[in-house]
Amino acid sequence: MTFSSIHAGEMHQLGSGVQNAGKSLTECAAQLRAILNEVELTHPGVAAIGRVGQWLTDQAPDLYRRRDLAYEAEQVDVDVFGNPLPGAALPAGMTRIDEARLIPAAVRAEATRAAPLFTSAARGDAAALKQLTALKNRLSDPQFATALLEHLGPGGLLTIPAAMGTRVRKSLDADDDSAAAVRRQNHDVLSMLSKALATATDPAAHARLGRKFLEELKRQGRTEIPAPDMGGLTNPGYWSLGQILAAAPKQAYSEWFMKTIGQDMIRWDRDYLKQHRTRFLPKDTDVYNLPAPTETRPFQGSDVIGAADPIAALLTVAGTSRERAQALLDDRDLLKYLMSDRRPQWAMGDRGESLGAAMEAAMKGSDADSKRLVVRATQILADDMKPHVSVNDSGEVEINDPSDLDWLSGMRDNMGRILAEHTDDMVTSFYKNYKRAQDHELIGIVDGRPIAEFHPPDIDLVLLDVASDEQGYQALLFGQIAHMRGRIDQAIATHDNTFLRNVITNDSKALGHLLEGRKQALVGRGREADAADAAFRKVVEAGIGLVPVPFAGQVGKVGVEAASSLFENFVKDGYAKAGNWLVEQTGHGGGKTAKGFGVAASDQKAAEQMMRQMLESSSVAHGYYDRDGLEKQPFVEGNPPRVKAPHQMTRYEYDNFVSWLDRHSRVPDDFGSAQTKVRVGADEFQINLKGLKKKAGDDD
Repeated sequence: MTFSSIHAGEMHQLGSGVQNAGKSLTECAAQLRAILNEVELTHPGVAAIGRVGQWLTDQAPDLYRRRDLAYEAEQVDVDVFGNPLPGAALPAGMTRIDEARLIPAAVRAEATRAAPLFTSAARGDAAALKQLTALKNRLSDPQFATALLEHLGPGGLLTIPAAMGTRVRKSLDADDDSAAAVRRQNHDVLSMLSKALATATDPAAHARLGRKFLEELKRQGRTEIPAPDMGGLTNPGYWSLGQILAAAPKQAYSEWFMKTIGQDMIRWDRDYLKQHRTRFLPKDTDVYNLPAPTETRPFQGSDVIGAADPIAALLTVAGTSRERAQALLDDRDLLKYLMSDRRPQWAMGDRGESLGAAMEAAMKGSDADSKRLVVRATQILADDMKPHVSVNDSGEVEINDPSDLDWLSGMRDNMGRILAEHTDDMVTSFYKNYKRAQDHELIGIVDGRPIAEFHPPDIDLVLLDVASDEQGYQALLFGQIAHMRGRIDQAIATHDNTFLRNVITNDSKALGHLLEGRKQALVGRGREADAADAAFRKVVEAGIGLVPVPFAGQVGKVGVEAASSLFENFVKDGYAKAGNWLVEQTGHGGGKTAKGFGVAASDQKAAEQMMRQMLESSSVAHGYYDRDGLEKQPFVEGNPPRVKAPHQMTRYEYDNFVSWLDRHSRVPDDFGSAQTKVRVGADEFQINLKGLKKKAGDDD
């Protein structure tokens, strides 16, 4: 870095003086040349004067850019001529600027030649596209990318997608099968523009777009941009920016971009809907609107082409990293707009899939920001659910207008995975029964670790929505299983009876809330809960509770903490080898095990069987049983005798093992306690929903 200190006002005057001097000398040279031409004479001094004038003219922009850097550092707004706006607070004395942000003249000249190629390519010039392709690697150079966008300007940048939309519309109207090829070409051009924009808005780069450009981009984003040759048809500038983002959904934009431009796009969308009462989401079939310049992706479970939604494109880009997603979504009002007020618009597009992906990126972590955002999200979603939910005299949940809730069905699986990663905090919240927290009090700190403080009625309302989705429910279920399995194993491994009782009590209650939420979510939508819950019974049949936790021998060292992802590392990989064994045991061959699964006609019974598996498995793994009468049992091995791992037993050995364990361990008592607490959790779920007469947010 090379820094210098300048006085912004004096630099403006110097630039103006140099510019005027250059203009005067250039005019002087022209006048002398005209006089000499009349007498048919020439003189080398005239050319020299002209060169000096041109040199001075060329230097003025560089001086103005230094001035602009100083004004940017001091956040001084200026007019189009670089003069401070009325009321601007001018800095006193010198301002320090980074000379490395100044772009060499050669790079600017290269960018100046490249800029018109984008406009030509947008109109279908194949030769221009070929030249742009050769420049693709230059777009990751901050100096070139910044100079390119400065030359295009915000207006020129946002006009390009509009021109592309015109070409696509004409291709669709002609019905000549050329639209797909046009869109592929548009994709190539827009993805290059997206790369340049991401590069030029990275605050870590020396050369980057300044505040003045970004403020003008915001203004142009709210401006109606005419589409060429479309009879006066216009589209909002931010719609065009959304098409640039959509062409490169994995482009790494900065958190700064998300905070400045991204959040402003969401505010524009909110303001636009309030003002117009219409939703600017054109599809190919909307013949009087501009279609998306590139292929739009369909949403889950549908072959319908998705709408050209600029906010969906923004959220898709944000969802590529936790930092980007958090920077964009860390505003309660905007998050509420996206999750609540914008529901009808999501119904016209991807049904919230892009929103769900961004939320998942922002909220799944163990950091304080993730936990704060997920509690905020549960409050917003619970408030949306509440008007749709009532409990009849029979204790059954009734869901009014569920189709309205389905407008955001695309984010349910994401919400399930988000909450699964915060299972520990949800279990704690059911135990401590937190009141609904204010926005600045959404997390607490325990042992130096942030804890999400969920309000139990909020969780239950969210479960009622998320558990209606198969993937969302499965994520919640696996998260709860993993948490319970790990805690049971940890308690038994350390022979900590108090901890084990607490785990059984708290996790069983939390599981009861989830199971009841699943049941009521389906019944409230007119579906048979028992028939739809076969997936859960398959989980049990696969032995999900049977095999000891990976790293069980190292509990207290790496143990539970070794699992970075609850399902992937803690359940799926560790228990996969037991699946074939238990399927064999329950493979329609009779015996107590098969009979037990045969009567598991509801989620609750399946859950109870699963918990029994957990207790049995960990008791064996950690020798947590009375060894009297062990020597002659068919399920032991070694000398001195020890119980085989359950997944290594035959069906005959396992049936005998279960009977023996009932007499020689705490499993029956612990299992009975777990059964009771599951029912307690289900009852608490009912109580929480029956108390919905209060407004969401009121204290209990």
